[in-house]
Amino acid sequence: MERKDILKAALIIFLLSLVVYSNSLGGQFVYDDGYFIVKNIHIRNLANIRYFFTNPSAVAFSELSRDVYRPLSAISYAVDYHFWKLDTFGYHAVNILMHAANAVLLFLLLVLILGNIITAFLASLLFAFHPVQTEVVAWISGRSSILFLFFYLLTFIFYITYLRRRRIVYVMLSYACCIASLFSKEMAVSLPMLIAAYDVHFRDNEPLRKKIPRWIPYFMLTAFFVATRYFILNRVSQCEWWGGTPYRTFLTMLSVLPEYARLLVWPVRLCAFYVTPIKVSIADIGVIIPLIVMIAIIIAMPFVFMRFRKISFFICWLFITFIPVSNIVPLRALMAERFLYLPSIGFCVLVAMAFAALIVTRPGRAVSGARPGHAGKRKVVGVVAAVLAGALLAFYGGRTMMRNEDWKDSLTITRSILKVDPRNPWALMSLGVGYSAEGQFDKAIEPLKKVIAMSDTYFAPKNILGFCYLQLGRFQDAVDILEQAVRIKPDNLEALSSLGVAYANLGNYEKAVRQFEKAISIDRSFVEAYINLGTVYDRVGRYERAIEEYKRVEQNTTSRQDIAVSYIRIGDIYNKLDMTDKAKEYYRNAIDMCDRSMYELKKIAEHRLNARWELER
Repeated sequence: MERKDILKAALIIFLLSLVVYSNSLGGQFVYDDGYFIVKNIHIRNLANIRYFFTNPSAVAFSELSRDVYRPLSAISYAVDYHFWKLDTFGYHAVNILMHAANAVLLFLLLVLILGNIITAFLASLLFAFHPVQTEVVAWISGRSSILFLFFYLLTFIFYITYLRRRRIVYVMLSYACCIASLFSKEMAVSLPMLIAAYDVHFRDNEPLRKKIPRWIPYFMLTAFFVATRYFILNRVSQCEWWGGTPYRTFLTMLSVLPEYARLLVWPVRLCAFYVTPIKVSIADIGVIIPLIVMIAIIIAMPFVFMRFRKISFFICWLFITFIPVSNIVPLRALMAERFLYLPSIGFCVLVAMAFAALIVTRPGRAVSGARPGHAGKRKVVGVVAAVLAGALLAFYGGRTMMRNEDWKDSLTITRSILKVDPRNPWALMSLGVGYSAEGQFDKAIEPLKKVIAMSDTYFAPKNILGFCYLQLGRFQDAVDILEQAVRIKPDNLEALSSLGVAYANLGNYEKAVRQFEKAISIDRSFVEAYINLGTVYDRVGRYERAIEEYKRVEQNTTSRQDIAVSYIRIGDIYNKLDMTDKAKEYYRNAIDMCDRSMYELKKIAEHRLNARWELER
């Protein structure tokens, strides 16, 4: 293979990947973007980077901080915020560029493994174009999947390069990329198993006693990550077993496999949130058929391994990389398209190998004695296969660009879910969130009530409904629903904060204070509670205590915006007390704290300062 041919192919893959996702650049923040970016004050200062490794609340706001440990993903958002603040264009551009880079890295890895540039090129394009990847690329919160795969592929590339060149620098780079992949997203725990599978398939000339020492460092790095994650989060799983038992979870995951297969082969009914019925019996037809197929594959694998090593390896890729999202350790989702970002590579390579076998006419086939026209028939088959491969890529690319439009904002993606599943509870809740985000609080109430009627034990829609009642001035309704949310989840920061505001507006300041103080006891970095406490004390005339609470904001956050708000509030109190010099001092401090992205807040501080100056004159 000529190096220039590889470079040309890599450039084509990169550019075409950019084109396919170019129409996602105008998308807004949706769903979890609010928790990872918009509401996460810790990403607003690069000085907080060390906290991403030690403080779960720094990685994500509120509930998600208890589910995920992804320090490098949080760092990537902090870097983004440094450059673009809350302009979504930059975040989307980074996602697209990194996905295109992943497609190129995959191409280079496949060239190393397969030694066939056509198969590697086609597989990489199939991966880049596949519509199932839109959830990862067009959704900003998909960054963790893109980031971990970037380092995952580099780990593999450096490992194979080390095996061929035996230079220690390559294995050290492989280790570094392995730990970076793990600290980007938990799915990277499959890396050691896949590296072992590679050696078993392609290094059979080496005895096992030489292979195992190479694998040990990767397993040790994975164990280190798992231990660190447990130490920081104090938990392993994200939720309890689905259906209450490991057995029911296993049965349910078996029923998910055919749906994943459909998404890979025919990705037309995509859904941002799948509702999967819990299976309770192995006799269920949706369980028994996938189980029979799985057993058949397991039985066939030794034969495939002996005869077709490359095919065997990428079947292993498909199944090994699926293990972390198979709910062996329970996750908050039974099924999600983003879970296929890594496993889909196995599928894409197998499809590409099939096309390449038909497209390429191997030399030496036209031997003496061959039937007349045999070479011509093979050429026709090759042309037809090439046309079909092109048609598949065109279909995938076109479908991906259509799907990108669904992800442009919360309401659009939610409506796309409801087209597939009109009674999808998560979509109904998201519809309420979308209306709420647009200030249409009356419209948000109906879908939220529908979700609550479907599952009265789910706290999230009650949080949002309570917030909507607050905005509409229906404070007693807000109290009623938010108290239910807190009973379901006592450490529910959002509900506690909204409940405190509702009590304060009803004049029950004692209860309001209790909610805010409880939120602070759960998370000292939850600065919204300090500001609300200061507001309550200000309202009841306890000005010294109000100033004390506002000053605690600066002690517990590095967010310039929150600190500026607290300075303005302190200045307002000093104004009430006719302490002019102090008031002006804090208004000036607020102005100094505001950067270019805080133009409106700076105007408020300047107006307060100038108004006071006019009064004095």
